[in-house]
Amino acid sequence: MGSVVKFSAVNSKVKAMMGKMLREEQYLKLLKCKDFKSTIKVLKEETNYGELLVAYDLENIHRGNLEIILDRHYISIYSKFINYFHGGYKKLIKALFVRWEIEDLKVIIRGKYLGRSREEIEGKLIARSSLNTINYDYLLALKNVEQVIDGLKGSIYYKSLKNLAKGTSEKGLFRIETELDFVYFAFVRKELKHLDNENKKVGYDIIGLEADLLNLGWIYRGKTFYKIPPEELFNYTIYHGSKLSKEKLRKLCYTNSMIDFHSLIRKTLYAPIYEKDDSNLIEKQEREFEKKYFKKFLRENKANISMVISYLMVYRIEMRDVISIIEQKRYSINMKEGINYISVTL
Repeated sequence: MGSVVKFSAVNSKVKAMMGKMLREEQYLKLLKCKDFKSTIKVLKEETNYGELLVAYDLENIHRGNLEIILDRHYISIYSKFINYFHGGYKKLIKALFVRWEIEDLKVIIRGKYLGRSREEIEGKLIARSSLNTINYDYLLALKNVEQVIDGLKGSIYYKSLKNLAKGTSEKGLFRIETELDFVYFAFVRKELKHLDNENKKVGYDIIGLEADLLNLGWIYRGKTFYKIPPEELFNYTIYHGSKLSKEKLRKLCYTNSMIDFHSLIRKTLYAPIYEKDDSNLIEKQEREFEKKYFKKFLRENKANISMVISYLMVYRIEMRDVISIIEQKRYSINMKEGINYISVTL
């Protein structure tokens, strides 16, 4: 009974929020829009994003501005869920939030490397909130990558980054960004250990899926587009997956051809993502796979952590779809082609 009481309020909130998400007919109307301004008009007047956009002048919103607005809106919603939790559950929600803080940290580090102004960097940040583990103002005031990493002393990031600061190159930046991803998965798994067995398993399954998909995307794109050597592919994989063991990852990295890669993938849970060997469809198939996976938890409506995490994942997919549709207007992509870049099949 305690578990039912603990999660009933947050699950009710999730169900209410799910009711505000885009319907298929709204996706269709957005895709049919001819340009950026007409897309924004539909978003504002015919979807629940209107509550957010009412404060903005449509004539002066640019595509880049809108992406930041949507991302910050997502963080605002995420931050409000913390009020439903206590103890180990609250720590887990904060640990999962580190994913977005890391994206901001990457922006800060890359911005310092490229010599961008504080104002330029600050304009791209999305995750400032009460959940932060770092001092944004302090880091933004520093001059270069080495100072930023030194400024992370005492944080969860410093131990992993302290030896990567000097003589930063483009490849060094990639190494820093990869190490930050490693920190995220290790940090979340550490917090999961403190939960009861049911919620621990749910958490491991969800975080493991995220790691598996990141690994597969990295290996597939590394082989298809960049011809990255197998040893380098394997060195940058994340050993916190759910269904792909370290040995399976090694085999995928060291396949001699994409035919062999697809042969191995067909034996895994993730076969549907790669069944159509078309690099233009991979992102769509990833999103569809994720959405199907998380909607299963939402339908089950169990009294555990799965509902809120799944909603946050599904809502994030929707926002990526909206941003993708907006991006399509920039390149005058028609509706038939545009469907290939979102998680909905119409």
